[in-house]
Order: sequence, then structure tokens, then C-alpha cells
Amino acid sequence: MLYYVKWSNVDKLLIKNMNVSSSKFKPIDYIAIIIVLGGFVLIYLGADGVVSGILISVVAWYFGKQAVQSQIEKKKLVESVTDVIKRVCKSEFVDPALALRVAQCESSLNPKAISKNSNKSIDRGVFQWNDKWHPEITDICAFDVECATRAFCKAFKGGNLEWWKATKSCWDK
Repeated sequence: MLYYVKWSNVDKLLIKNMNVSSSKFKPIDYIAIIIVLGGFVLIYLGADGVVSGILISVVAWYFGKQAVQSQIEKKKLVESVTDVIKRVCKSEFVDPALALRVAQCESSLNPKAISKNSNKSIDRGVFQWNDKWHPEITDICAFDVECATRAFCKAFKGGNLEWWKATKSCWDK
């Protein structure tokens, strides 16, 4: 998927979200602009994974979650949750059927799923990443099917399938 960005639109977006005119930019504003533009280039080139996740986190922190949420919504319109999980697992050489069973048992394939636990921790997203036990998985990643699936694949390859032992009786058939 290609995203074309006109400079005038980027400038308007940045100024609107920062509530300053271009003459009042601070050095941190220029750094943020460079990061945003770098993120657009990575999206244009089809980059996924850790680097784009970091850039998305920086953008979310600086400009707010709405800029990131719109990108996630665009992804959802293009591919179903099942298709994303299958595509990512195939690219990571992980059995897509297993990942789909785990995600089905954990969240019914709902990328917006939230479960509050008695210890006040929260399970988030399609793979129900716990915020206490997995603080490295940001909300943005947990609720983004592609990022959450890549994290699942990494956990699986690392021999950590037991992280989903609470639903093992459901998916281990």
C-alpha cells in the first residue's frame, strides 16, 4: 500500500496538532517532523516491525494517539484480522493455524479486546498482551494486529508459548 503525502498537508497537520506557527518551531519540533517524515518513508517502502513500531510510538507520544489510530484504521480496512495473522506468521515462519487458534481462544480475534485482571493488570489486543508481565508491548502494539502478531511470533520462537497456558486447553487441539 502506498501513501502519498503532500508537503502542504504535512505542514498543516503538524501545525494543527502542535498549535504553533512554523516560525515558533523549537528544535524538538524539527526532530519530531523528521521522525514523522521518516515514518512516512518507511510506510511508503512497506517497512514493518520494530523500527516502524518505535516511530509510531514516538509519533503517538508527540502528536497524540489520533494520528496513529488513523494509520491502524487504514490497515484494518485493507486486511482482515485473520489475513494479517496469516501473512505475518508466514513471513516469520510460524504456523499460522496455531497463531489463529491462540488469538481465537484469547480474544475471539478481536484486536480491541481488553480484560481486566484481579491484580489490576490489563490484557490487551488480539493476543491479550498483559501490561504488567509484558511492559515492552505498548498499547499501540498490543492493539495493532500486525505488531501483536510479530510479538507473538517472537515469543513462540523464543520457546515462550506457555505465556498463553491459561487458554491452552482451548487452542492445543
